[in-house]
Order: sequence, then C-alpha cells, then structure tokens
Amino acid sequence: MTSTPAGKCSRSRVPRGRWAWGALVAVVVVAAIAVFAATGSEQDEPIGPPVPEVMLQGFDGGTVSLDDFAGQPLVVNFWASWCVPCLAEMPGFERVHQQHQGEVAFLGVNLADDPGAAEAVLEQTGITYPVARDPDGSAFEAFQAFGMPTTVFISPQGTIVELYTGELSAEALAERIDRYFSDL
Repeated sequence: MTSTPAGKCSRSRVPRGRWAWGALVAVVVVAAIAVFAATGSEQDEPIGPPVPEVMLQGFDGGTVSLDDFAGQPLVVNFWASWCVPCLAEMPGFERVHQQHQGEVAFLGVNLADDPGAAEAVLEQTGITYPVARDPDGSAFEAFQAFGMPTTVFISPQGTIVELYTGELSAEALAERIDRYFSDL
C-alpha cells in the first residue's frame, strides 16, 4: 500500500493563482473581440497607413504625383520590363481598368528600368491607363515594397488599403476592387 506524504495530494491541480490569471486573460480576449466586432464594421474610412508623398516621372517628360488622384480610389501597379509576372498580369490589369473606368483610377509605375524597354512593353500590352517611371526606386522604397510585381490599393482618403506582392489575375484584381471600393 502506497501513501502520499502529508499535505500532498496524489492528483495534480492548478494553483489558484494560475486559474485567476487564466480567467482574467480569457475575459480580456473576449472583451477585445466584442469591442472589435461592434466597432469594426462601422468605420467610414479604411484604416491603413497614409500614402507616402512621392513624385514620379511621366513618360512624356512631366511629373506625376499621387496627389493627382486624391479623392478617388486608386490602384498603383509597380512593374518592370524584366519582370515576367509583371508582364503576365498587365493585359488583365488593362481589362479591369476598362471595366472600372471612371470609378477607380489606375497608375502603372515602371521601376528602375531602361526607358526604351519600358516603352516597348507599353506598346506590346496596349496599356491605356496612366503610366509613370520610378527610375531610382525611391517611390517603391517609400511604399516599403519588397518584391515584383507590387500592387497598392489606395482609398479615396489617401490610405493604403492593401499592398500586394506577386502576380494578380484579372479576377483577383477585380475581386479586390469590389471588396475595397464597392461601397464608395
């Protein structure tokens, strides 16, 4: 016959202090979820970081500022002639641009590319939305982008709704536009 030492229980039990802390954490988590659920859907403006102030070079020799698009939803697509996924998504971007013309602005930004190669791509793809150049990558860096292609969805209030890195199909692009900008 075995016995336990005096004052010891043979079953494990959680000390009362841990129970109290665990219960407190659970209450705080539930309260935070409830507050988020109650206020999250009532936001009038998308929440996100403000768009950085950048100046780009137009292919016509002028300058392009993102402020030129203030007050309207904007899709900014960073691309380059050497980027195979960039080239693959461009015809789909043009189709979606045509479908949402007048509702959502588009801006293509050629990143650190040979101007002749970039112009050849524009001729091949038939892009009709505005296009600018970021010859030194400063705008790309200002967005804290890290891969190509990168697409930035910007609210009419000037906040970044999403920064997406990777190729987007026309369907995925249209779905994001509907999700982010349909209530405008």
